[in-house]
Amino acid sequence: MFDVYLSHSLLGSSLQALSLYALLGIVAALVLGGMVKGVVSIGVPLVAMPILTHFLPVKESVLLLSMPIILGNIPQAFEGGEMLSTVRRIAAPLVGTVLGNIVGVTVLISLAPHRAQAAAGGLLIFAVVLMLATPRFKLSPTWAKPVGFGLGFGAAVMESIASIPGPLLAMYLIASGATGRAFTKQIAIILVVSIITLIATFSGGRQASWVDLVISAAASIPVIAGIVLVRPLRDKLPPQVFRTLVLVFVLFAAAQMIWKSGVL
Repeated sequence: MFDVYLSHSLLGSSLQALSLYALLGIVAALVLGGMVKGVVSIGVPLVAMPILTHFLPVKESVLLLSMPIILGNIPQAFEGGEMLSTVRRIAAPLVGTVLGNIVGVTVLISLAPHRAQAAAGGLLIFAVVLMLATPRFKLSPTWAKPVGFGLGFGAAVMESIASIPGPLLAMYLIASGATGRAFTKQIAIILVVSIITLIATFSGGRQASWVDLVISAAASIPVIAGIVLVRPLRDKLPPQVFRTLVLVFVLFAAAQMIWKSGVL
């Protein structure tokens, strides 16, 4: 019976067709993403995405990473209360992410697999360059809302196609003056809303089912395992050096994604 449900789901049918080696590779990618997040909080998708695309198409990889992102950010989104006032403060990027995901998922569904892989690789490279360059700027109140909407929209498109909204959102929140717990809470709320919209758009387009969500939720287990495994090493590693090495690795992996896509 469960095999029937799997065969009618996007992720289920893709995973059923994979070898044991490929399934172990997917688990390893998720564990590695968790380990890196445990050391430098770089975010699971940035590390796992280029590895997952060796075993799954981009669309399935984005869907697989959706629930780990939601489940990882819900506690931070509700931490400290003041939900309504925080939502009002970040209304512009929230609206941008909702619209951006609708557009991004529509684009992803319409793209041929090799073009989707190339687009995801290009966006990964863009994200890494942003994080390595760490551009900083200050936003005046006049520009906060339009820039927030634009960067929220762009972050959601990056989320839909490559599962990496973080760099643009972080850049906006820092520029608007968010720091510490306020920054963590705001980006967590935006990410949760963004992924819910992404999943709803996938489901509305009959690209995802409840079985896909269960499989994606189960993908959180190896991510958490990776975070727990690396805890004893966290304080022994120089985070900045480790972060740079990871970003360089992602840069090469993303370039390989583009090369394998054949668009060049």
